[in-house]
Order: sequence, then C-alpha cells, then structure tokens
Amino acid sequence: MRKRCSVSALVIYLSLVFSWSALAAESAATLSLSDAIREATGKNPEITFLRERLQSMRARAKQAPYLEDPEIALQTWDVPLSNPTNLSRANNNMIGIRQKVPFFGKLGLKEKIALQETKMAEEELRAKEREIISKVKMTYADLFMAQKMIEINREQLEIMRAIIRATEARYQVGRVTQQDVFKALLEQSEIMNQLILAEEERRSSEVRLNALLNRPPQISIEIPGELAVPEPSLTLPDLEQAALVDRPEVRRAQQGVERAEKMYDLADKNRKFPDFMLGWDYSWMPTEMTRQLKNRYQAMVNITIPFSPWTIGRRNYEVEEALAENRAAKAELDAMRNMTLREIGESLAKVQAGKRSVELYREGLLSQADLSFRAAMAAYQTGRVEFVNLLEAQRALREARMGYFRAQVGLVQNLADLERAVGKELP
Repeated sequence: MRKRCSVSALVIYLSLVFSWSALAAESAATLSLSDAIREATGKNPEITFLRERLQSMRARAKQAPYLEDPEIALQTWDVPLSNPTNLSRANNNMIGIRQKVPFFGKLGLKEKIALQETKMAEEELRAKEREIISKVKMTYADLFMAQKMIEINREQLEIMRAIIRATEARYQVGRVTQQDVFKALLEQSEIMNQLILAEEERRSSEVRLNALLNRPPQISIEIPGELAVPEPSLTLPDLEQAALVDRPEVRRAQQGVERAEKMYDLADKNRKFPDFMLGWDYSWMPTEMTRQLKNRYQAMVNITIPFSPWTIGRRNYEVEEALAENRAAKAELDAMRNMTLREIGESLAKVQAGKRSVELYREGLLSQADLSFRAAMAAYQTGRVEFVNLLEAQRALREARMGYFRAQVGLVQNLADLERAVGKELP
C-alpha cells in the first residue's frame, strides 16, 4: 500500500513539474526576435557610425563637380617710398580675378569616382547591417538555449529530489543499498552544477545581446518560451545566384572595380591633357596724363604641361598605380565571389543537416526518451530494474530534451549565417 502511494505521488509530482515549467516559459515573453533586430539596426553603434560616415561621403560627393575657389589679386606698382600709402602716386594699381579650370571631362570623372565611393559606403553599411542581424539572431538563440537549459535542469533537479525521496524510502525498508542513495545525491549535485553553468551562460548571452542593442550590460532580458524556427525551401543554385546579385560585399567589390576603372581614366587624362588658369585684371594708372590710358585691362591663360620631361615620369607612375588598383579590385571581386559560394555551400549543408536533426527529435526521440524514463521509474518502484538503469533513463531524458533545443538553436544560427552569406532575409 505504501509503495503504491509513493508511485502515485511521484507521478502527480512529475506532472505538476512539467506543467509549471510550460506555464513559466509562456509567461516570460518580453523581447521578440523581430523587436531585437529592429532595435539593433536602429541603435547599434557600428551601424550608426557607418550610417553617419555615409552621409559624410554623400556630402563629399556633391562637392566634386565644383571648381576650386577663385582668387582675387590686388597689386600696386612703383609706389614712392617717401609716401607709401598714397596709391595715386603709383604707376599702376591693379585688381584681378583668377580661376583654375581643369581640362574638359576631369571634373566629371572626379564626380563619378566620388559617387562610386559613396555606393561602396552604402554597400558597406548594408553588409554591417546583415552582420549585426546575424549576430543578434545567433546571440538570441544562445540566450534561448541557456534559458531552456535552466528550465530543464530545474525540472530534472525536482525529479531527482523526488527520486532521492523514493530511494531513501526504499532504503529504509531494505529494498536498496545505501550506495544507491549516494548515487542519487551525486547525480543531484551534478544537475545543480549544470544549472549554475546554464545561469552563467544566460547572463553572458544577455550581456552580448545588450551590447548589440546598445543597451547597458546589466539589463535583464526575458524572451519567449518558444523559438520560431523558419524552414525555407532552399536550393543551392538559387542561393548562389541571389548572393552574387544581392550580397553587399560582392556589390561593394563590383563598385570597387568600376571606381578603379574611372581612376585609371582620370590618371590617363592627367597625363595627356593640361589644366588651365584663367585670369582678368583691371588696371588704373594714375600717373598717365590722358584719361584713355589711365584705365586698362589684361587677360591671361596659363596652361600646365603634364608631359614635360621633368613631370611625365610622375604622371606615368600615376597611370601604373591606377592599372594596379584596377587589377587588385578585380582580384578582390573574384575572391569575394569564391568566398561567397563557399560560405553558401557550407552553411546550406549545415542547415539541411539541422533540419533533419530537428525532425528526428520531433518524430520520435523526445517521446521515446520520456516513455523510457517513465517506464524505468515504474519498474524501479516495483523492484524490477536496478537504480543505475533509472539514472541512465533520467540522463537520457535530459539529454534528449537538451539535444532537441540544441538542434533548434543550431538550425536558427546556421540559417542566420546563410542569410548573411546570401545578403538578404530568406523567405
């Protein structure tokens, strides 16, 4: 009679533990993944830095088509030293204006180069956003895993305490040895240690997520009890094609090639064509006797000589530098494409393996581990199995539940890495 009451009480107690755990998980939702991503993209300091730098580069690009500031020249000639402030005694007083004018097409090339640099900055910002979003998803998944480890270990700790009570009751009537009690206590200590490690991991994940969201590190974060696991339909050719078009790093490298080509065009123009200095002066000669000769003007055109023997070498090296930059930009584009295809292949393989693992847990492993533990508990209460078999079943249940959530977290993180490699959210 006592044995039957002990078994019934244990079953009721375990049911209450699982029910309480599910209720606690449902009530802890405060920060969703979508809210975390939205907050990170709006407040993350790395993104803010690149966003402000992009605004700076846009303003710089708008400066490119303007000419340099004009110069005003004021001159006076032959003023007597005996009366240095009397300009009416000077032979000539002159006021003029000077303006540097580059050869036709050079300003346009400078503007195009500046616009290409702005586009490269835009793609760098997009790449950083994708990187931060990926980090948020991974850290959020780590936080979820730590939370589940805490919940599972707490459940297992309560289960273990119930097992200890049942073992002590059986020891008092001589059904088991004292060694079984010690084993149960040792297993309880191990679960308590795992709980401490899980709580430490949860706090660490909170700190990392707060840093991504630009929050103070000590803020506590509560997340939902379930992790949404997307399962998009993915094919390698489609992902590769999308990445070569949409990935910001690839687009930035393409913009770099176009910039290098325009840099070469500008260097070639600087080597072949001169720049100009235009000027116009008005002169007033107070010492002239006739009014017609007192007022005069002069015009000037200065022309640079880029192909002079003592400067042509520098211009040639500028062209050589631009050609090397062009080759380097093309090599960088090829390297980025190769890296993108490699990352997509590796990430897709991990995602596909993760999906199979999650399905395996859902289709049988979880229920089998639960049934095995309940059967072992019932058999132990009736003396049909040894205590070591009950411990193995209890450990298998814990590992199965943790393994299921690890598979979910791994799938979410591998999907986040795949989206970063592709350069966009996957449907």
